[in-house]
Amino acid sequence: MREKKVYVCSILAMRYFVLHIILVTLILSGCSNKYQKALKNPDNKVKLEMADAYFKKKDFVRAISLYEQIEEAYSATPFAEKILYNSAQCNFGLKMYALSGFQFKTYFENFPSGSNAEEALYLNAYCAYLESFDAELDQTDTYKAIETFRIFINVYPDSKYINECNTYLDELRAKLSFKAYRSAKLYYNMGEYKSAIVSLKNIARDYPEMAQKEEVDFLIVKSNFLLAQNSISEKQIERFKNTLMACDELSEQYTEGSKYMKEAKEIAIKSQLAIKKLENKN
Repeated sequence: MREKKVYVCSILAMRYFVLHIILVTLILSGCSNKYQKALKNPDNKVKLEMADAYFKKKDFVRAISLYEQIEEAYSATPFAEKILYNSAQCNFGLKMYALSGFQFKTYFENFPSGSNAEEALYLNAYCAYLESFDAELDQTDTYKAIETFRIFINVYPDSKYINECNTYLDELRAKLSFKAYRSAKLYYNMGEYKSAIVSLKNIARDYPEMAQKEEVDFLIVKSNFLLAQNSISEKQIERFKNTLMACDELSEQYTEGSKYMKEAKEIAIKSQLAIKKLENKN
């Protein structure tokens, strides 16, 4: 008897599940029919109403397809601003960041006094940020994002988005500094010490806030020392002296507790001894 009850309950549950699937299918079918009718409807007003309805539901695929059909017809009307902005938001929701960024920029340029102008300019920069690749890859969008965030900050210095902009700028600059650091260290690892010194000095100057700053400053010291060691005798004295200057600069910037200070002092002693030896030899 108990088994029969369990069987009956299973049958009822299955029927309920099947009826639920049928109901959902019918609803979706009805929505699809409404959408298809809207697409074919010659009345742009109906398409705009349907597009707005889908937009509110965050059905961005259907909303954007309807907005695209009517944007030209409404281009010179008061509805153009809303259509362009909503279209940009649709593409943003669909993660089409390059396209949505372009549309947000277009919105700001066409409607600088529009109700969404500030947000549009911010989202233009944010889209470029989202398009930015990892440090190992091309950084064109990183530079673009930095530029657009700076433009936004200049235009809206008191915006509620300023803190976010500064956070993203720090992240983007860190990405550029890490890429530059990897390139400079590659020169060092390959024994191209002259190129390494130039690259390391550049990133130390351009990215003083970088996480690898202390290591970079030490590598400048070590690159100078290794360059001097591997130079022809005529250039060694000058290059060992450059090493000592780099050691002095390092000691001025960091305390005795620096993890590189011990080795830097050893390099300084070796450089002084090398200079004396070379001068006595000459």
